[in-house]
Amino acid sequence: MVAAVRRAAEELLEEVGYEGLILTEVATRAQVNKTTVYRRWPTKVDLVTDLFLSRTAEQDIGRDTGSLVGDLTALIHDIAGIVNNPAARAVLSVVIGGVLDEDARVARTAFWAERFRRGAVIADRAVARGELPAGTDARLLLEDACSPAYFRLLISGEALTDADIELFARRAAGRATGLQ
Repeated sequence: MVAAVRRAAEELLEEVGYEGLILTEVATRAQVNKTTVYRRWPTKVDLVTDLFLSRTAEQDIGRDTGSLVGDLTALIHDIAGIVNNPAARAVLSVVIGGVLDEDARVARTAFWAERFRRGAVIADRAVARGELPAGTDARLLLEDACSPAYFRLLISGEALTDADIELFARRAAGRATGLQ
């Protein structure tokens, strides 16, 4: 049932976006009773947050490529892949700030906290390999590397090339080591 509702929500997000998402339509598409949906997800923000957090949990954030720049490059490539999915883009618009009610703020906080928690492994490995100094702030490193990609993909709409991704990763790694 949970998988069917998540799948239906994702399909509808791709088709109608966040604003057009209606929980009763999700229930119909998932072939479950609407009370089943409302019991678990009282609001569409709850459903969308659950959908995105479940997708985030499935992702292998922080793949080990053997180097800090490689790990950051892989992470940014993964972000680009996620953002290019229409359903993910609709959800990200909520997570980034498209909806400013209290539920959306809670959802946004939960989403980013989980992303930063899971991504911290990149900094931890780099410290263990001697690429970064002990005490490096993982969140600042991740923000530095990923923010330009999110900006290009979600704000300016500019293309994001492999060269751009590598530049963002190298620049963030350099700043974290104090070389830039």
